[in-house]
Amino acid sequence: MKKFSILLLLCIALVGCKDKSTDFGTVKYYPSFLWVSDSISPVVKTMDCDFSIDAQNDASSFAEFQFVDNYDKPIPTSEMQVKVDGVVAEHNIFRVYSKTDSVKLEFTFSPDAETGKHQGYLKLINHKLDRLDSQQLSVDQKVDVFQWTLDYDKSMNPLKKVLKWISITIVACLMFWFFIIRPSVYPHFGKFRKSILIKQNDIIVGQMTFAFTDARKVVFYDRKVKQSIWSRIFIGEIKTYVNPLFKTKLTFSPKRRNAAAFGTGYTVNPNPIPRSGVATINNHFEKLSITLS
Repeated sequence: MKKFSILLLLCIALVGCKDKSTDFGTVKYYPSFLWVSDSISPVVKTMDCDFSIDAQNDASSFAEFQFVDNYDKPIPTSEMQVKVDGVVAEHNIFRVYSKTDSVKLEFTFSPDAETGKHQGYLKLINHKLDRLDSQQLSVDQKVDVFQWTLDYDKSMNPLKKVLKWISITIVACLMFWFFIIRPSVYPHFGKFRKSILIKQNDIIVGQMTFAFTDARKVVFYDRKVKQSIWSRIFIGEIKTYVNPLFKTKLTFSPKRRNAAAFGTGYTVNPNPIPRSGVATINNHFEKLSITLS
């Protein structure tokens, strides 16, 4: 009686290993993002097949295998895909004939598969053999050949990762600027509101309430002070009170919780102007008197 047998080796000899288990490696994947397409790096292994002389002389002798999980359930192709010599294995099943010396196995996972460790068995599910390695086989006997382990590493698209870190860096720099650097270099008014009475030649020519709050500077002038949008955002807003009486600039800047005032021809008392209290500003050349209360 002819003895048909096969000895399997997968990259390293499995025969003689007590647990007959092997770690295949890691399948790597990242999804598409913008103009960078998705990418998957499969795990490729070579399984050497050493059929007996009798099996090699019978072209009909074969061994058919399937990848199953640790609970003996077939691994669906919707989760893991196996290619054998470049051809997709339907239901992750492949057949090896006695004339085959080796097969190249390529493993990939679906994008929706869970990241992490995947494990199972290579199972002999059909054959025309008498023996697998040193194990005697009966007709229709199914055998777990060895346990396999694959890791699945799903990572972020490299372009997305770069943009993410650029965004984090920009946000961190902006926060550092707005919350640490700017308040010390370019202080702003806190809650600060004044009632203003303007006299010229002792005649009331203007009366209003003006909010200094959140401004970097406040300017009383006969025309609006120009400021770029970037300066307004990153340095702070300069508020302008436009009145033709102010031929020269009267500028207010925050000083602690008060306001320091200065301008050519102006005298201020007291200076800094208290947030709660009265101050007077005079310009003798323009015969202006401003009371802030």
